[in-house]
Amino acid sequence: MFFLTPALLLGRALGLIIGFTFHEFAHAWTADRLGDTTPRFQRRLTLDPRSHIDVIGILMALIAGFGWAKPVPVNPRAFYPNERRSMMIVAFAGPLTNLVIAFVLSIPVRLILALTDTYSIAQHWYTELPFEILTVMVFFNVVLFFFNLIPLAPLDGWRVMLGLVPPHIARQLQQYEQEAMFALMMLIFVGFFIPQLSVIGAVIGPFIRLTFDLFTGLSGPLL
Repeated sequence: MFFLTPALLLGRALGLIIGFTFHEFAHAWTADRLGDTTPRFQRRLTLDPRSHIDVIGILMALIAGFGWAKPVPVNPRAFYPNERRSMMIVAFAGPLTNLVIAFVLSIPVRLILALTDTYSIAQHWYTELPFEILTVMVFFNVVLFFFNLIPLAPLDGWRVMLGLVPPHIARQLQQYEQEAMFALMMLIFVGFFIPQLSVIGAVIGPFIRLTFDLFTGLSGPLL
């Protein structure tokens, strides 16, 4: 469990700001490349965090562990005749970017571990501080990857799922988008107040731990 020391709080804040910013930029850039200029005209084709960060959303993420950024507006009609496939690609681009960020940030973590040992890291602030910050940034971007791929609206995983299933099934599922949103809210609510009954944690937690361990070479109960 990450205790909110200044270093860990800073790592969480940086990880979420970078993660949210690149996540939404990836949606905008991919949509633009596939022919939808809506994100460009909405000034979302930028890496300026101010264009993507929702203040309430990131505060919730820092405090409660669940938050959001400003969603990138996309016009599915601009992808005709490949609306479903293009929407799936646009949706997947965001989480994939978080996984890439986690991998890139894990490289200096590996270097610090290779150049010193765990005891030495803990003895010197100039290795301990960046080490803690980087590991937390890696962790939260891994979380963003797996959480956003949950196949429930309004998460990216919902759009990815609609692009993978046959068209007639996708049309049927779209009728239950509101119910899917309600189910997600209930799962988050229960998991926050009764962690022992967290379905989301039980499902994606092992994948988060495994990916974090593979990227950083570290191990331990992180959730």
